[in-house]
Amino acid sequence: MKKRARSRRKLQMFSALPAYLGGKRKLASTIFRELDRVVPRRFWHRLTFLDSFMGGASIALFAKAQGFRRVIGTDLALRSVTVGQALVANSRVRLTKEDVLGILEPRSTEPGPVEREFVPSVFCATVARTIDRALDLARASTGEAKAALFRLLGIRVALLAHPYSQIRSGTAHRLATGELENITPKAARHYVDSWRLATVPVLWKLAQEVNQGVFEGNGEVRQVDVLQELPSIVADVMYADPPYAGQNVMSYERQYAVLDRILEGVSRPTSPFTARGGSDEIDGLLARAVHIPVWILSFGNVDCNLSELEEKMRRLGRETRAQEIRYQHLPAVATQQKRETNRELLVAGWDPCAPLFHDLHLDVASSLEETLP
Repeated sequence: MKKRARSRRKLQMFSALPAYLGGKRKLASTIFRELDRVVPRRFWHRLTFLDSFMGGASIALFAKAQGFRRVIGTDLALRSVTVGQALVANSRVRLTKEDVLGILEPRSTEPGPVEREFVPSVFCATVARTIDRALDLARASTGEAKAALFRLLGIRVALLAHPYSQIRSGTAHRLATGELENITPKAARHYVDSWRLATVPVLWKLAQEVNQGVFEGNGEVRQVDVLQELPSIVADVMYADPPYAGQNVMSYERQYAVLDRILEGVSRPTSPFTARGGSDEIDGLLARAVHIPVWILSFGNVDCNLSELEEKMRRLGRETRAQEIRYQHLPAVATQQKRETNRELLVAGWDPCAPLFHDLHLDVASSLEETLP
């Protein structure tokens, strides 16, 4: 019964997260099981955990739930930083029914930027107004946590307005013009359902899901280039899930260009990790993190293999554990070949000479002495 209760709480926590591409919520248990084999779970409450490419924040949120002394999340994009500010760095503030009613209040001024720029090409008018109003309330909020919660709710609405959470132009406008024969039945049902997002029952349900990710813990989030900031970040464990190499077409910057323009008014350049040969960037990442005693790295298998990732760590004096996991990346739209060949490469690397392990060994020895007759 206790195990089932923990599983339910975990699922409730993850219901707060946006459905970003590349999310690792399905691998979270595996990732932390591997960490437990390097640093036993009973010591985690003393450690600082760094999620260096936070993305949708599933791993940072999971680390917070595991009781780490401190969780740090870093990312460049506000779409990711927003999730971290709303859930990882926030332990008490939640959305209320009054907040939802405020979002659905009619605008007293001219249409907002989302409605002006993205209707009907990307969103229907009611969805765009909901996003605009959520961002208005975020800007008017005096507290960072409540502002982030408003932005996160706007992000959730934007993603849910499109099939597979892929926000793009090219189809949504056909619903407004009556060109239904040019929309697949499954997509048409999704766009029709999106009209209900701007209603109290649906938006309040989304707000309650977001609130499931708010719980006690010590977290902070930084909007930084992690490659530049890594040497100054103090942590015991670094989890790194950089963008997969050789995936320019499916890069986050392309998939979420509309979202980045809505949130930041910019289109972000593609990450160097995403280019063909992007796995070479991992060498620089690890070199900047040599002061962090434990690394957990996950990466796709398009541009490199497991032994190559292990060698990158061993060159820096790390012992390693590695496994290749059959993993589906966006299976609903992936080709059959991709579904069959995609693998997640998971590598743990640690410095056995680091003071952290010396301290843990002393603690284990002390515990054993106390139990001896």
